[in-house]
Amino acid sequence: MNPTLKKLREIAQESVMSVQDLELKDQRLLATRAQLAAPLLRAFADVEQEFVRVAVLRQIWPTDFDRRDDRVSGLLVEKLGPAIAPYGLKMALPHGFLSFEVTLKKEECPVFQCIRDTNGQRPLTMDFPDGQHWLDYFYKVIAEVVEL
Repeated sequence: MNPTLKKLREIAQESVMSVQDLELKDQRLLATRAQLAAPLLRAFADVEQEFVRVAVLRQIWPTDFDRRDDRVSGLLVEKLGPAIAPYGLKMALPHGFLSFEVTLKKEECPVFQCIRDTNGQRPLTMDFPDGQHWLDYFYKVIAEVVEL
């Protein structure tokens, strides 16, 4: 085989390997994010059948609050991430949305974020130092909206 063809084959093999490596890395990062978000998802599952205060429902959906699901599960807009490995939640709250999500820095250091997206304003991002403070904030938010 001539040297040019040999070099071209090496480059093609490296390209295929790098694509596979990137896919494996992405899968590993998603799995890590999902594992870090698991306590939040369990906490949400624990409270999703609790009733939401009527005053809160009125603030979220002023015109049709009486036709909406009146449980915490009705506040869920979406689970962030793929269905098999969610890494956060987005919930409807008065005047906008609140997202809880886990991201990773380049050093694969976890960042626990809360993003408050209010109607017509710039989103406010809050970073928490660890998963426990992040989870405690979730508990605080839920305690304000549920009927206990």
